[in-house]
Amino acid sequence: MARSVALSFAVLLAVFEIGSCLRCYQCNSESDPYCRDPFQAGSRNFVDCFTQDAVNYNKAYLSHIFEPRMLESPAGATRQCAKIDLQTGATIRTCLDVNSLVPDQICDALQRSTSEFRDPGRQIRHCSICSTELCNGAGSATFSLPLATLALIASYLYYKQ
Repeated sequence: MARSVALSFAVLLAVFEIGSCLRCYQCNSESDPYCRDPFQAGSRNFVDCFTQDAVNYNKAYLSHIFEPRMLESPAGATRQCAKIDLQTGATIRTCLDVNSLVPDQICDALQRSTSEFRDPGRQIRHCSICSTELCNGAGSATFSLPLATLALIASYLYYKQ
């Protein structure tokens, strides 16, 4: 019985990340060349979407590209990861407030709001939204080191018996 509980616990630890918030890559290729595609992720490139840092980044950097109303949080919105490619070739990776029922709505709204601008630095070529951990990168696999360690310890205890 104890073995099956330990094994179940190890599997749960390996599969679920306890107490985490959504983390997304946050960078722009105009100031960080590693942000372009092919994306070269680094530990300095991601942020917890529910911190003030994510909001401040969007206000400071994205406010000169998008209308300020586009960066306001709509009622009932959730934070999700976004990757935005501009006509100039610049790439932006960040967290955005998204209507969880229609996630692509924010991309459509951003593209409509910037289509009238003649400045290619403000026109969107591509926009995508995703809601999993660090998903606005290049599809790299990530894991939680503390949870992997706990799973390893639980597995050791299981096989030790």
